Amino acid sequence: MRVLMISQWFDPEPADVKGLLSPESWQKRGHDVVVITGFPNYPGGKVYPGYRIKCWQRERRDGIDVIRVPLYPSHDRSKLGRILNYATFTLAASTIGLSLAGRVDVVYIYHPPATVACPALLARLLWRTPCVIDIQDMWPDAIRASGMIQSGTILRAIGISPE
Repeated sequence: MRVLMISQWFDPEPADVKGLLSPESWQKRGHDVVVITGFPNYPGGKVYPGYRIKCWQRERRDGIDVIRVPLYPSHDRSKLGRILNYATFTLAASTIGLSLAGRVDVVYIYHPPATVACPALLARLLWRTPCVIDIQDMWPDAIRASGMIQSGTILRAIGISPE
């Protein structure tokens, strides 16, 4: 089976709780695994040494095919920077990433942020590929915790207590 993992953050970034564990375990079971991710820049918002943002980069990490797509690196409290970070990854993963990965049998979405589901949903529409979402952090709670939205009205509208 060909498995596609989509995660905005991936090894060597510390934000990836599972790292290579899931893809390696799938590979050991005989599956062909490919990962679509961004260029490593978390948590500082600076691209890691040895990397530079370009149209795309393909690499092998412990036998796993990793496709890195461009994104706007930002992890500060800037609302615009954070929106650009999520949006540019989503766009690049949906276009460049899916094109390079090719058809797969299943897509595994490693959340957060919630926007990583967009390329998987596109794969589902184009190729009827089943998707599995692994939710590690509930998006609404992350919005309040990040301080990106402070309006009590907006927080209540999405079901979050503003306190």
